[in-house]
Amino acid sequence: MRNFYQERSLRLDVRSTLTVQFYKNNTKTLETPVPLNEFNLANSGCLPAEKFSIVLHGWIQSCSDEWAIELIERLSFYRRGCVICIDYSTAASSSYMRLYSNFDHITEVIVSVLVSLFRYGFDPSRGFMFGFSFGGQLASAVGRALQPHFTLQNIDTCDMAGPGFDPIDVDHSKAARHVQCFHSSRDKGTFIYSCHRNIMLGSCGLSQPSIASQSHLGSHGLCVDIYINTFDYPFYALSTPPSECLTFSKVAKIPNHYTVGFEEDFNKQITGKVYVPTSLHYPYNLSKRELRFLFGKN
Repeated sequence: MRNFYQERSLRLDVRSTLTVQFYKNNTKTLETPVPLNEFNLANSGCLPAEKFSIVLHGWIQSCSDEWAIELIERLSFYRRGCVICIDYSTAASSSYMRLYSNFDHITEVIVSVLVSLFRYGFDPSRGFMFGFSFGGQLASAVGRALQPHFTLQNIDTCDMAGPGFDPIDVDHSKAARHVQCFHSSRDKGTFIYSCHRNIMLGSCGLSQPSIASQSHLGSHGLCVDIYINTFDYPFYALSTPPSECLTFSKVAKIPNHYTVGFEEDFNKQITGKVYVPTSLHYPYNLSKRELRFLFGKN
């Protein structure tokens, strides 16, 4: 009986607090609760014929976080179309256990948002979704729940949360046609590397040198900053894994001067683990010269 009441105490009415924020040309055009309908979609300024991007935040975060605002700006400029940030910050503002306990419920509500978009005329094949930390797990779960009826084109995740989710072996590659996952920490990030492309940032995807200068972010929080910087700065991948990075899974074959980041036209030839060293200071990338000095022929 105790477990029953404990479970009930953790439940949240996510549907009544979640909001959907629409951006066009980097300007918020609409913030609305769910469910979506034709009236509020028409007032969003977003057209079904356009590309659209979905942004999902993490624990103790919201669509007002600095990284979310910056990512919305980058997507608005580089990808264009409509950018939609789904804000479940009321649920995310309490304990991680409470948020985790509502994972399935939040997933269901976000799925209903996307289904409303598709019924209005948005094309899943023109859709992109990004999730950071807990939002990364949500992005994968939402993408998998939409199938077989709808398949998103691309999903990117940044240091998808591990606590509560590992070691359950989930095939994240089923979430969209192309799924690439950035990994940056050993303490908060997942150890399930089942995306089409797993980008191992810094030291084997487990830690970032820049925590020395950005200790408030930690290796986990640095992931989304690095991802945002890939829009404007080249982050070069190594042609062979560093010797200290033991791997029992597939390593991608890397062409010369290959850089990672948001990729509109996903290169299906590059799948598996991709190793990308990062630097001590902003913007956290290494030049070709620095890579040659540190890693030889790489």
